[in-house]
Amino acid sequence: MTRHFRVSEADCLEIAGTAHRLIRSDKTGTIWARLDDDNVRLSFTGEELLRLLAAPDTRLKRGQFSDQSAFLRLRCDFRYLATLPAEERSRILWQTTCAKFFLEAEARGDTTRSEASVEEILAELEQHVNAVEHSGQDVGRTPRAGQGYITRKFPCARTLLEWARLYERAGRTPLVFLRKRRLGPASRKLVAEAETLLAECVFGYLDRNEPSQQDIVNKVQERFKIENNGRAEAGKPCLPFPSARTVRRRIKALDPFEVVAQRKGIEAARRKFGFYEEGLMADYPLQRVEMDEWQIDLATLLGDSGALDGLAAGDRAKFAVGRRWIYVAIDCATRCVLGFRIVATPNAQDAIRTLNLIIQDKTPISLAAGCVSRWDHSGGIGVLVTDQGSAFAAEIFRMAVADLGATYEAPPAGVPKLRARIERIFRTFGQQLAPMLIGRTFSNPTERGDYPSEQWAALTDDELAEIFTLFVVDIYHNTPHSGLKGETPANAWKRLSTEQGVTPPPDANQRRAVFGIPLSRKLDRHGIRVFGVNYTCPMLQEALMRGADIEIPVRVDPEDLTHISVCLGHEWHSALAVSEAVHGLSLDEWQTIVRDLRTRFKEQASLSEDIIREARRKIRAIDARARELRRIQPQHLTAEALNRLESRLFLGLRVGPKASAASGDLEKPTGRKRPNPDDLLSEVIEPPNAPKPPSDGGQAGPVDPPKSSDDDDWSFHG
Repeated sequence: MTRHFRVSEADCLEIAGTAHRLIRSDKTGTIWARLDDDNVRLSFTGEELLRLLAAPDTRLKRGQFSDQSAFLRLRCDFRYLATLPAEERSRILWQTTCAKFFLEAEARGDTTRSEASVEEILAELEQHVNAVEHSGQDVGRTPRAGQGYITRKFPCARTLLEWARLYERAGRTPLVFLRKRRLGPASRKLVAEAETLLAECVFGYLDRNEPSQQDIVNKVQERFKIENNGRAEAGKPCLPFPSARTVRRRIKALDPFEVVAQRKGIEAARRKFGFYEEGLMADYPLQRVEMDEWQIDLATLLGDSGALDGLAAGDRAKFAVGRRWIYVAIDCATRCVLGFRIVATPNAQDAIRTLNLIIQDKTPISLAAGCVSRWDHSGGIGVLVTDQGSAFAAEIFRMAVADLGATYEAPPAGVPKLRARIERIFRTFGQQLAPMLIGRTFSNPTERGDYPSEQWAALTDDELAEIFTLFVVDIYHNTPHSGLKGETPANAWKRLSTEQGVTPPPDANQRRAVFGIPLSRKLDRHGIRVFGVNYTCPMLQEALMRGADIEIPVRVDPEDLTHISVCLGHEWHSALAVSEAVHGLSLDEWQTIVRDLRTRFKEQASLSEDIIREARRKIRAIDARARELRRIQPQHLTAEALNRLESRLFLGLRVGPKASAASGDLEKPTGRKRPNPDDLLSEVIEPPNAPKPPSDGGQAGPVDPPKSSDDDDWSFHG
C-alpha cells in the first residue's frame, strides 16, 4: 500500500539546511518549494519521504509556519525541554500543569475567565496540581513517612489566566513559558508591542454581543491609529498596522470551544463540543492517541528472555510466578494498536519506550512473532491522552511528549469516557484473549473462584510477547469493531490513511534526541568516542576549534550505531561514526562482536574488516527474531548499565582508519614522523579539501602509497 502522510502548508521540510514549504499533498505524494527560490520544486512519494526523514540532515518541523509557532518563536528559541537544566524544566512543566487544570475546569463550567471566578476555585486547583506533581516525584521510589516533596507557591488568579492564554496561543506547548536566551534589537520590542495590542483587540471577538470579524478589523484599525498618535507625540516610532487578513487569521486561530463558550454560553459549547460516550472524536490516524497501563489477567513465569523456553513443564514450575503489566497505545480514529510493551512494574521509562513504538513501523516485530498481517501503523503523534498515573505524571515522560511536538492531556480521574478506547481494549484483552490462555487470574476473586492460577502458570515473557502480538496484529486488527460500525481497525487505517493521510514520524535526529539513551562524553581530537567508536560532525569540529572541553550530552539509539546525537548550544546535531564497519549495527550486535573478537584475537592489536563483516553476518542470522521481540518485553538498557558495560567491555577499544586521528593509532610506523603533540590541529579530523601542512624542514620524505578502505583496521589498546 502506498503511504500517504498528512502534512500541511504550515509544515517546513528542511533538507541539508534549506527550508521548503508544502505546495501540494495528495495520495500520490507531496510537492515542496524552496523558500529562497520558489522555482525549485521537489516531489516525494510517501515511501521516499519516509526514507528522507531517516537521513541525518533532514528535519520536518510540524507547524513551523503556523500562527502558534510564530508566536512561540517570538517568546523563546528553544526546541527541546531535554536540553534545559532540571530545575527550569521542572518549573515549566509545573506551569503547564497549572494552565491545563484551569482550562479543564473552564471546559467543565466550573469557572470563567474572570479573576473573581478563578479565585473561588484557586485552592481546589492548587490541591489537584500538587497531587499530580507529587505523584510524578514518586516515580522510582517507594513513598515513606517523612518523605519530602517540592511544592511551589501557586499563582494568583491574574497570573494563572495569563499562563492559560499563553499556553493556548502557542498551541499548548510547555515551551511558551521559556524566554529567549538573547535580547534582540529594539525593533523586536516594537513588534511585540504590536502583537500585544493586536491580541487585546482580537480577544474582543469573545463577547456575548457576538461582534462580527469585520467589527474586530475596524476596532484594530481604530486602536492602532489612537496608539500611533500618542507615540508620535511622544517621539516614538509608530507601530505597523496589521492587515485585515491578519486579523481574520488570528480570530480563526482562537480556540473553537472558547469562542462558542464566550459568545453563546457554556451550555451551547457543551452541546457543540460535548463528549460522546465513546470519548472525544478523531478524524484521521494519530490525531488523538490514548495510552494506559494494565495488569495482565494472567499468572506467568518470571524470567529473563529465552531463559525458560527450553525447560520441561515440571522444571518451569520451580521458577517465580507473578503478573506482568502492559503499556498499550491505541489510535482513536481507527482503533489500531500503535504499540505495547510488557513490563515488570509500571514506570516512566517503559512508558517512554512505548511512545517510541508508536512512531515506528513494527512489521519486523509482527514477522518475528509469526503474524500474517503487517503492523505498519505508525506516524507522528497529535494529541496524547493518558490518565494521571505516576509514570505519566513524571517529568521525563511529559518532557518526551513535548519534545516530540505532541500535545499532552491527562483528563480527570473518574471519567472513563474521556479515555474510552483504551479502556475498551483492556476489556477486550480480558474477555477475548485471557480465556484462551492457561493461568488466567480473572478480573476479581468472585469470578476466579478456586481456579489455581499460580499453580497452572506456564507462559514465559517470550511466549507472552508473541501471544499478544499475534492477537493484536492478526486477530484484533482484522475483527469487525462496533465502534467503527462493523469496519475492522486494519481496514479503517487503510481507508483513513489514504483519504486523510498520516502525520509523518519525527526525523531520525529528533527521535534519537527524545528516545536515545542519555550519556555524556568529552570532546577531543578524535571527536566523541562511544563504545569504542569515534563520531564526528562539522559542529563538533567547530566546538573543538573554540576550545570546548566540557562534557557534551549524547543520545545513543541502541538499535543503530551509525549516528549519535550530540547537544551543542541547546540544539541536537547528528554525528556520524567515522568507521563504516559499525554502520547499521545495533548495540547488541556490536557488543556480541566485540566479545567474540576479544576472545579470539587477544594477542592481536589490529583486525581486518573482513573478519568484522563476517562476524556481523553470523550474528544477525542467529537471533534476529528474538531481537525484535525483545523490543516489547520487560528487559531494557539504562544509561547506568551502558556506562558499566563500556567501562568493562569497550575499555581501550578504538575503531577507525589505520594511523589516523579517528582511531588514535598514531604509534605505528608509517614512514612519517608523528605529528607534534602540541599542535592542536595535527590530529583533528579535518574537513574535506583541507590544506596539507608542509613536512619538517621542507625536506621531501618518503611518500606512503595511497590507502584504500580495505586497509582500515580495528585496534584494541589497553
